[in-house]
Amino acid sequence: MAIVLLIVTALLVVVIGLLFVGSAVGKTNAMPAQTVVDVHEAINFCAEAVPVSVSSVLSYDDVRRLLRLHLEWIQAYHWAPDGDSDGPIVFEEFDALNYVMERADITGLEVERDHAAAVIEAHSSYLQVMGAIHIEDPGDVENDLAELPLLDAPLLEAGSPDDELEA
Repeated sequence: MAIVLLIVTALLVVVIGLLFVGSAVGKTNAMPAQTVVDVHEAINFCAEAVPVSVSSVLSYDDVRRLLRLHLEWIQAYHWAPDGDSDGPIVFEEFDALNYVMERADITGLEVERDHAAAVIEAHSSYLQVMGAIHIEDPGDVENDLAELPLLDAPLLEAGSPDDELEA
């Protein structure tokens, strides 16, 4: 009788373990593809991408600290760990800069606002190139929406310039 009880207990433990492992694997599969970002590559990319007026003032350590603050902002406000985002994440243009400047002041990193803005722009470009984020130019989005025809209006009206071509 004790052997049967041990076998049933062992089977129960194995089944529960498989259920938890299957659940974890399912959550991992549902997450978006992970992009691995090399810190040294990101620092070098940003240091080369910023204007000379910025790179002549900031050290590599300053750039590294600014990149860390920018990543902190991305993680704190725009990261969906379970992949359950309801759609594109929209934020104001200066949200990241305001956050980075506030945190730089708290952490004692002395950097001018326009220098931090140049580093953030370069870092965003790097993350886009790596495929970690996708940023659409607001001007392009507005132009795309402006070119859409109105749903109530016909696409071609009678007497349109296309009729003159047939004559």
